Amino acid sequence: MMAELDVLKVEPFGPLDALYAAVRRCAPQVAVTRARVPEQYSIPKLGTVGALGMRLHVSYRDRPARRIRWDEGAETYVWASGPDYQVQLPADPEQAALRVGRALGAPVSPAPSRGRAGAAPLPPSRASRVWACP
Repeated sequence: MMAELDVLKVEPFGPLDALYAAVRRCAPQVAVTRARVPEQYSIPKLGTVGALGMRLHVSYRDRPARRIRWDEGAETYVWASGPDYQVQLPADPEQAALRVGRALGAPVSPAPSRGRAGAAPLPPSRASRVWACP
């Protein structure tokens, strides 16, 4: 019995995990958590069936929390609650993270510079450690 409790449930890295990481990088002030929420599906001749679905919960300051889900059919992120309910987000996690941050009114990291006049390039030792969002 103790061996059963010691086994960790490991889940593969999926699209919501990628968006979670991107939001943490691109909009670090946004509170973001992963959670399983109950969903109900109506199946003809069987009735209503319940299941747990993965959602990303995002919020910023005093704004209400919102949910994001991955739509397998459309292969993109979709708002699962809030004023943009069922509106699609970009499929790219970095672009979606920027949209999430902006939608919540949070500051987002700027796009990496592309040859700004007067800007000194980063030394090679630091350049490889910089994470920037598009």
